[in-house]
Amino acid sequence: MAGDWFDNAGNGAALDVAAVLDGKPLQGIIELVDAGALVSMGTTSDGGALGVTVTVDGRWRREYFRAGDELLAWVAQALPAVHEARGTARPSSAPRQRQRRSRSA
Repeated sequence: MAGDWFDNAGNGAALDVAAVLDGKPLQGIIELVDAGALVSMGTTSDGGALGVTVTVDGRWRREYFRAGDELLAWVAQALPAVHEARGTARPSSAPRQRQRRSRSA
């Protein structure tokens, strides 16, 4: 039965990661990191999709993408969630003095 729902699965071809991230999708990833999220990316074991994980304060969500427009739409939803999870308090980039513990003999 050709042309049914099952035929719309991945085609098994290796993903062009640079093409998926090119332009606005990469800018969106940068904005997520700038908002305070940990973003990790990697391809699936068969190389057919890009896995993107966004982590904030121990909470995470991972999705898989084969096209940049899908990633861009997901980032558009993730960015407000990251801002909300981080709140308005962002760590200062100013150097802080480290507290040293005294040694007991």
